[in-house]
Amino acid sequence: MSSAQTTAEPLEMVDKPAAKTGNSKYANRRKNSSPMTAMDYVRLAAFLVFFVGHSAMVNICQLAVSPWLMLLSKRANRKFNQQAERWFCTVLLAATSIWAPTKLVLTGDRALGSSDAGEIIGGGEHSWFVPAVEHGCMLISNHQTYFDWIIIWILSYMQKCDGYIKIILKNELKHVPVFGWGMRFLDFIFLKRKWVDDCQTFDDHMQRIVEHDDPAWLLIFPEGTVVCKKRIDISDAYAKKTGLRRPEHTLLPRTNGSRVCLNRLRERVPYLYDLTVGYEGLQRGDIPEDEYGLVSMYGKRVYPREVHIHVKRYAVKDIPQDEEGFNAWMHQVFVEKDIRMGRFYELGRFPHDHEEDSSIPEDSPVLCSTRDASAANLPFEFVSMWVQFLAIVIPARYVWSYVFSAVWTLLTSIF
Repeated sequence: MSSAQTTAEPLEMVDKPAAKTGNSKYANRRKNSSPMTAMDYVRLAAFLVFFVGHSAMVNICQLAVSPWLMLLSKRANRKFNQQAERWFCTVLLAATSIWAPTKLVLTGDRALGSSDAGEIIGGGEHSWFVPAVEHGCMLISNHQTYFDWIIIWILSYMQKCDGYIKIILKNELKHVPVFGWGMRFLDFIFLKRKWVDDCQTFDDHMQRIVEHDDPAWLLIFPEGTVVCKKRIDISDAYAKKTGLRRPEHTLLPRTNGSRVCLNRLRERVPYLYDLTVGYEGLQRGDIPEDEYGLVSMYGKRVYPREVHIHVKRYAVKDIPQDEEGFNAWMHQVFVEKDIRMGRFYELGRFPHDHEEDSSIPEDSPVLCSTRDASAANLPFEFVSMWVQFLAIVIPARYVWSYVFSAVWTLLTSIF
């Protein structure tokens, strides 16, 4: 289903590499604290021109087409903006391939490779996401850096679902020129952080997802923000106040939004996918966003060579619906996630078998797959995207010129 090339480990049992020792592997790498050089500024400027310029082109196409499609057909407008999402993912893929090339290392429970009936339904990590490709899904993840949403969007691209991602963002971002306007066309979810308003926002968006026949991938970061010193202190204080286990590598999850969304989607999606993201090159106690900020990654070339994602799948019917039960379930998911992240920092990857993690059955080592966070046919996709841009922008220029001329003529005749 994806044209990206598998580059490493097979899907079945893998030999257990030695645990990471010391810091020698990363000793010669630049750090986020390294000063910007002249070349770094040139590299960052080139990235900004590339990224902002292409984002603006996507937005121009949306402005040229969506106002007309909204009047003619809501379905056609939705399909067009799904294509706009794919364009934007192509831009993300190209930018990451050029400025911060990395590999995506996936590990997951063996149950991911089986159907509801228990039989194996294919090879490769594609079989893990078959229900999500067919029916859509809800994704929850820890929030390490602002690169998380980019790498998860690339993961959806590998399953040919990059046009169906729905991301939750702060309300202020919808007013940002170009990016905010484009995300509003894509029907992303903007929150005011006031539960009375946000609850209605969740209801409205979930209703649209349920009504449509598209396999929407709803991405939620229950922690609410990236891990940082301020949020760690707030999370620890709340854990002490409530008697909850204090996490070492994550924040305590906020549960209301996830519960409302999942309860509205129960009739639509069969599974919730729990993603645990870890970045190679980091040590226990590091704050990932401080080490791998977007400016450092795309400017200084301080970026992870591998991004690890552990995938766990839960049947939605088995997740409690009531507030108390769901809260307990979500907190337990994040306890397991925090323990898993601890093992990640010890091994330099997520555990593979029972010897590395006692919660893994002795006879069932995890499934593993490694892929470049790119596409084998990226040049073709990039050229195809520009052909579509020109096919929209050139005719739209004449249409809008005619409309503005007609309006100006009408106004001058009246006044």
